[in-house]
Amino acid sequence: MLSTKAKTIEALVPLLHCFKVPKTYVVSTKDWLLDQANIMDEIQLRFNESKLLAVRSSAIDEDGEISTKAGEYDSVLNILSSDQEAIRNAIEKVIASYQRNGLRVDGEIIVQKMVQNSTMSGVVFTHDLNTGAPYYVINYDDISGLTDTVTSGDGEYANRTLYVHRNATQELRSERFKILLESVLELEQIMNSNFLDIEFAINNDPTPFLLQVRAITTQPNWNRAVSKYTNVALQGIQAFIKNKFKPVNSVFGKTTVFGQMPDWNPAEMIGRAPRAMAFSLYKTLITDHAWRLSRKLMGYAVPDGQPLMVSLAGQPFIDTRLSFHSFLPEGLDSNISEKLVNAWVEKLKEHPELHDKIEFDIAITTYSFDIDYKIGFLLEKLLDRNENNAFKEALREQTIALVSGRHRGAIGEALIKIEKLAKKQDTFQLQTDPQHINQVFPMIKDCIHQGTIPFSGLARHGFIARTLLLSIFRRGILSMDDIHQIQTSIRTIASDLVNDMERLQLNEMDRDDFMKRYGHLRPGTYDIMSPRYDQMSDFGEFHFEIRKKHETSKFELTLSQRKSIDQLLIAEGFTGMNSEDFLKYVNEATAGREYGKFIFTRNVSNILEVVARFGEYHSLSREELSHIAITDLLDIGTSSIEGSMEDHLRRISETNEEHHSISAAIRLPQILSDEAGVHIIPFQVNYPNFITHKKISAPCALLRSDQTSHSLSGKIVLIENADPGFDWIFSQQISGLITKYGGANSHMAIRCAEFGIPAAIGCGEQRFESLLKSNQIMLDCSASLIISIH
Repeated sequence: MLSTKAKTIEALVPLLHCFKVPKTYVVSTKDWLLDQANIMDEIQLRFNESKLLAVRSSAIDEDGEISTKAGEYDSVLNILSSDQEAIRNAIEKVIASYQRNGLRVDGEIIVQKMVQNSTMSGVVFTHDLNTGAPYYVINYDDISGLTDTVTSGDGEYANRTLYVHRNATQELRSERFKILLESVLELEQIMNSNFLDIEFAINNDPTPFLLQVRAITTQPNWNRAVSKYTNVALQGIQAFIKNKFKPVNSVFGKTTVFGQMPDWNPAEMIGRAPRAMAFSLYKTLITDHAWRLSRKLMGYAVPDGQPLMVSLAGQPFIDTRLSFHSFLPEGLDSNISEKLVNAWVEKLKEHPELHDKIEFDIAITTYSFDIDYKIGFLLEKLLDRNENNAFKEALREQTIALVSGRHRGAIGEALIKIEKLAKKQDTFQLQTDPQHINQVFPMIKDCIHQGTIPFSGLARHGFIARTLLLSIFRRGILSMDDIHQIQTSIRTIASDLVNDMERLQLNEMDRDDFMKRYGHLRPGTYDIMSPRYDQMSDFGEFHFEIRKKHETSKFELTLSQRKSIDQLLIAEGFTGMNSEDFLKYVNEATAGREYGKFIFTRNVSNILEVVARFGEYHSLSREELSHIAITDLLDIGTSSIEGSMEDHLRRISETNEEHHSISAAIRLPQILSDEAGVHIIPFQVNYPNFITHKKISAPCALLRSDQTSHSLSGKIVLIENADPGFDWIFSQQISGLITKYGGANSHMAIRCAEFGIPAAIGCGEQRFESLLKSNQIMLDCSASLIISIH
């Protein structure tokens, strides 16, 4: 039935029962040129009761089965039916757009009644456009009341997306989406096609209106196995999480929520659908054991033996019940602990937009000088007075011990381990015999015990320091400007990198010396395909203005502030510590976290190079290795294999590559709180973490992981993952930064605060994809706004 847009709509009108087609009149361009007067009379006669009209294109080459020119030709909306001149001009404009593109004048024009009182409009794809995965993909606007925001690309904040697995339409709860997909199902049957691109509008009755339908033309690009294996994979996910949502022995909380950004935020570090090497390395080095062992060292309660991250068809998710359990002080009464974990899990269910802010806006994980306010605001009446006091006192004792340095989880203890790892790295060399993988075993052990475990502790100290600072602001002693100055006064490894890049550009620093210190950095820390700085031949060949050398000046408290903080510390039980000691702790915690990350990621980078060299010896490329889990490589060091090493590993790589293509095609919500979420997936509309209170408007530039000589000066930079390997961007005069993923305490949030760069960290997949279409962006951090300026 697919023909031109106009002929398809005309053929469908008598066959549809669910969808309604707005009153439509099709005009031939030839007839218009020959007899405009009669056509205008006919339009007036047919639409004499209508208020507003749309004049839409229907060119002969606009909608085909293998190609489409959607959006190529003009359409004009919201024309008064009584305004003959406006109707005539609209028709002429559409015809002119045909001629502008070299078409003969033998197309059609659709004159159509506008849908009034629209409550939702948008586009439905009956399969995923990019992969062919079996989802109904609904891009919709239910805010503006307009019918063209999705197709025009102007609905930046109203444009939302819902994925519905094709076998799960019965699980929809929303009446309007049920009505819409019932109409789509009927349309598929009538047209005998499951590969349709449908533009729709729904009014307040609600009645669904079909505005146009065309074939999806991207099918030749699809992997045909995706649909088949997606269904199998989703069944596996559903069976897996069904058990995971149940109570677990020795773990507080009756159920859980899975998320890609809470706690160790894997989506930020390894992506939504990472390859096997990146996933397994992150899992081995951090989320299997290191996360838990570190928190135990710091006096937190931990669920013994529990890995923090799970794989759902290859996508990484954090089990937040385990996170919340591990944020409780050790020895807290089990009844109080159970209440807290249950409450925090329920709040995350109710407020999924807080998924990257659980330590700020959901859980209370450390003592602070505004603890009573937090308990009242975040816990309300969950605990009785005695329970509140017990919880508060447990947090106080733990925090004082950590901040004072008297605890085994103190900053100094962590830095001792980090320095041991740094000394080993100074003498590191690739093994002379690359045919074996044995060198990786001790490197992984060192990375865990002298790298990720102490780094995890330093990261917690960084969080504690910031929380205490913000609570002093709440007590009225410091201003937000004071806090900003404190942060910018702290010299971190990122400050050194920026200054050394300037020295490198000015030939004040030898390239070899620079690479000896920073060469291990790569924009994808766990990605073997991402080149290191010392593997980028053009790194250091700068053709742009370097940011002014980053000088740090010590922040000085006023006499009044010093006295007030001293009194506060005494009153809160932080005996033996004065205001200067406190600022020293903040400084050491912030710088220590960044230094710890810098050192342990060098080990990660070296591990990947050992693997790459081993792969090269056995004729395997980095891309092939990226689909091999680190555990598979370690297994061959302890187990015999059948056939040659090359054949054995290539088989693993090919199998995992197929699994990865399916993993990338599967859509899962960033927050998964029930079984239905496996099949009904709303894109989470993130509330970004805004850094500074500045307002800027500037051109934007998307930065990929393999770009380092790209000129970014004066631009708002867009990056997907806030990886430390992107720190080089701060050597340029960038105007701002926007990331797809990232939390309030993430690496890039700290970097931007340090350099005073306005940023929106973690704006989410939906908004990030929308911003990619922009030429210029207005970023107003004080008003929490990101506005696309096309």
